[in-house]
Amino acid sequence: MKNFISFLIPVLLFAGSAKAQTIDVTQWLKKKTVDGKEMTVLRVPDTQFGSALVGYISGAQFQLDRLPDYYNLSVSYAGVDLYKDIERDCENIEKTNPSFPVKYYRDEMQAFRDLKEEMAQKALAKKKADEETAFFARLKSDYAWISSDTLNVRSRPDAKSPSIGKILRLSYVRAYEVDDHPDWVQIDFSEHSGYVLRDDIAIDWEELEPSQEDSARLETGQHHYFTPTAAYTAQLKKQAAEEERAMRAANAAPARTYYRGPRGGCYFINARGNKQYVDHKYCQ
Repeated sequence: MKNFISFLIPVLLFAGSAKAQTIDVTQWLKKKTVDGKEMTVLRVPDTQFGSALVGYISGAQFQLDRLPDYYNLSVSYAGVDLYKDIERDCENIEKTNPSFPVKYYRDEMQAFRDLKEEMAQKALAKKKADEETAFFARLKSDYAWISSDTLNVRSRPDAKSPSIGKILRLSYVRAYEVDDHPDWVQIDFSEHSGYVLRDDIAIDWEELEPSQEDSARLETGQHHYFTPTAAYTAQLKKQAAEEERAMRAANAAPARTYYRGPRGGCYFINARGNKQYVDHKYCQ
């Protein structure tokens, strides 16, 4: 029995000593709300825990009080990392007195980090929303819309004329009236131009009643959804080849020398050796 009591007394003394060393900071805890987010903060009097801790505690709490301005960048802190400074003070407090509850300081720092991340996400979402608003505002004001699911684009304002290809709903195009053909409109998109019936064109965006999927499709930035016919594709290739040949011929032609005649006329000597008069601007 004596042995048991002699063992129990040191244990109780140790437990009592440990309890005595535990710091109760309840009286200095308070709730704080920043941008709608509630957090628990600890602010103890600088002189409460002796000279060994006073500098670290006051330093940590001073920097924590600066975090509201730091996280939302309302004040310039160029080259300063408050989080790093506060963490350094927390580590020094732990070394000096491990029982001091620095977790409250670290929890407050983390709360502000979370706020900053939320703020960054909100700013990114706002930027995207603003860009989408501007994007659709421009489309609404500058374009007409294909309202039919699949539509033949004709080479002339005539239902019997050859089709140059099919254009799909939600394609946005430039649309123009056609003289003497009130039921038709001319549409221009990219390098293509053709004709469709006026009833297949929506002038106002609201006429399309776009779904969320439609909007996501438009956000890809593609101006039209067009599949050309084989004949039209061949025609485009032929035109491109002819333009390339004409350009090569122009580049290969010798440079002309222009002369001003005694009466002020401007001319050059053509391939037959004769004078060929041109506009006066070539002799300026």
